[in-house]
Amino acid sequence: MIQLQDLFKSQEASLKEREQALEKRIELFQESFPKAGKDSDILHLNVGGTTNIAVLRRTVTHFENNMLSVRFSGRWDDSLEKDKDGNFFIDQDPQVFGLLLK
Repeated sequence: MIQLQDLFKSQEASLKEREQALEKRIELFQESFPKAGKDSDILHLNVGGTTNIAVLRRTVTHFENNMLSVRFSGRWDDSLEKDKDGNFFIDQDPQVFGLLLK
């Protein structure tokens, strides 16, 4: 019984060390790739050539774990396609895309 308790304590200590190492890696990742966007940011979009679309970041990131929420989280703003005026470019039909924003 004592051996089982020792094994349990050893495994628990190992798990705590691994958890701390993971937390440090997450922290380093977040420092390297900060979330630059705020929910109140206004995003100017060019959707299929229609450029008069402005939307709050929180609107396109409302539902988590989908393409729009990841793409417009703020973390990737510098690498997203933009038109010559700096609007985020989305190569989709503006009428169809508009349905997503309603």
